[in-house]
Amino acid sequence: MNKKINSQKGATGIDVATGAIIFMLFTSTIFTLYLQIFKQSSLVKIHEEAMGYIIEICEDIDMQTYQTTENLETYKQLVISQINFPVDKYDLVLTQEKYIDTDTSATDLVKRIKINVKYNFDNKEREIQINKIKVKE
Repeated sequence: MNKKINSQKGATGIDVATGAIIFMLFTSTIFTLYLQIFKQSSLVKIHEEAMGYIIEICEDIDMQTYQTTENLETYKQLVISQINFPVDKYDLVLTQEKYIDTDTSATDLVKRIKINVKYNFDNKEREIQINKIKVKE
């Protein structure tokens, strides 16, 4: 009785295909994780930069007189030139609400200035809004 025994040396086609599939799965998973980490860190960097500009604007509002911040379009142009605000990256919107507008018997001593910075990231419109109270001296 002679039996032929096949040699088990080398890789078969199934072994190669399985290895290639596993390699592609891990590679795509690692690439996806890397891409998500990169997007998140870029978003944090842009958000941090925008918050820095908002803080500078808030500090500048504190330094200005009540009358200087009366006309917000003029003040907006002034602050953009003072802090080198990148208008190509961010959109700055300043609005104000005086307490005299809501209560006609009040004296014009306090107003709320809304600082709104808008930017696009990953084809989505994002914005940061901060309220700043300005009191007449």
